[in-house]
Formats: sequence, C-alpha cells, structure tokens
Amino acid sequence: MSKIKIITDSTSDLPKGMAEEYDIEVLPLTIFFHEDEYRDWIDISPKDFFEKMRNSEKLPTTSQVNPNSFKEKYELYLKDYDYIISMHLSSEASGTYNSAEIARDMVDKNRIRVIDTRNYTYGFGQMVIEAAKMAKSGRTVDEIIDRIDYLIKNVKTLFVVDTLEYLKKGGRLSATRATIGTLLNLKPILTVDDGKIVAIDKARGMKKALKRIVEIMREQGAELKGQIVKVGHADNLVHLEEFKSAIKEVYGDIDMEEFEIGCVIGVYCGPGTVVIHYV
Repeated sequence: MSKIKIITDSTSDLPKGMAEEYDIEVLPLTIFFHEDEYRDWIDISPKDFFEKMRNSEKLPTTSQVNPNSFKEKYELYLKDYDYIISMHLSSEASGTYNSAEIARDMVDKNRIRVIDTRNYTYGFGQMVIEAAKMAKSGRTVDEIIDRIDYLIKNVKTLFVVDTLEYLKKGGRLSATRATIGTLLNLKPILTVDDGKIVAIDKARGMKKALKRIVEIMREQGAELKGQIVKVGHADNLVHLEEFKSAIKEVYGDIDMEEFEIGCVIGVYCGPGTVVIHYV
C-alpha cells in the first residue's frame, strides 16, 4: 500500500483541527495589512482580521505561497511518503498553483501530482479532506485523482457579498457601479464557473439574496439529500443562521457543516459574505 501525503494551501479554509486529524500539510498564503504581515490562519484569526478590515480605509494585499516553500515541503515528505497530492485554489485567482508546479518540476515529476481545483475556500477544502480520507483508507493515487476530478466538475459554489466596497477597492467593480449598488442596497450573487468568479444575479438586501440563492439551487436541480452541504461566512453568523433556515424551508432537514471564510479569501469578498458549496 502506497503512503500518500496530501498538501494544500490556507485558502482551503479547513475547519479547525481537520488538518491534524487527516494528516494534511497546509501552506499559508501571506496577508499584508499596512506595515504588518500575517500568515493566513496562523498569525491572525478571521474574526480579528474582518474587524480590522471594517475599520480600515486601505485594502490589505495578499501574496501566494512561493515555489521554495513548496520545494522544501515536497523534499521533506518524499522521504517518508511514496507520493504527494498537492491541491490548490483556482489558478484564475492566485499564482499558488503555479508555484506548486514549479516546485514539483524541481523535485520529482513522477511522485508529485499538483491539482488546480478551480474553486475557492471550502469549495476545494472539502476535496482536500476527501483526498486525505481516501489516502488514509489505502486508496491509490489514481483512485484519489479520479474522485477529485469528479468533485472539481461537480462542486457548486454560490455566495453573496454583504457590501460592494471590497470588490470596488480590489478593482473588480467600478466605483460608479459600486455606488449605485450600495444606494439600492443591492447584494450581488456570485458563482464559480470553471475557476472564475462570475456574477449571476442580485437582490435587494441580504435576506432576499439568501432566499434567491436557494431558488437558484432549485432552478439548477440541486439535490441536497444524502450529502453534507457546506455553509460558510465571513464574520456573519446572523445571516448564516438565516441562510440555514432558508435552505431548510425548501430542502427539509438536511446535513450541513459550517466553516469560516479565511483572511486571504476575505480580502476579496469582504466581511459579511455568506457562501454555500454542494455537490
């Protein structure tokens, strides 16, 4: 039986204790806030980070994991493991996947598989957990890769941002559109389409937006029974609870797992965001 090590980056937003439980190595991206530098999930908690973000004029910036950090970890783990599967956030959003590929080519092309999950936050974090569970139970590299390929094609992500401010500050929305949207209390509903974030609808106010997400899921024929649906938030427990109620109203009593959106993903969506991932 091959020993397989699963490696990911901090934007997978794995719930507390999961990385230790499933023997997953998580490499942190870095956040720069004014003069300060923080490693995602290590030096600052999402709650503290979103608090700082709300009180700051200037948007923090982020930096990817560099090839050298990957190289060190790959070399270290190949001493004790037969293979490494390294899974990362969409290459449309970060150079982290690219860094991992560069490091793989420097270390061992045959024993390291690098995967662009084409998703964000726990949308791909759940794939990382699944891969780790499979590795623990003795599945082969190919079996794990097949399963991850299936999830990459089938994990759906829908989210709503609470304010247009951060999309504007981050240059993803023009100032004029942001101002009009804010005046009308418009909440954009977004999805992930082949690794890219795309706006698909909008609603007035958070309550309506969350209900609209559930409607969109119905329209798309989402079947939630028999799976654990992932629901997350960026320091917004109040709306997360409302969202869970809205889901249950339509889908009945289904299994849900909660998670927190981390700081790096939070830089782009801003505090108050609510998200759902389902297969």
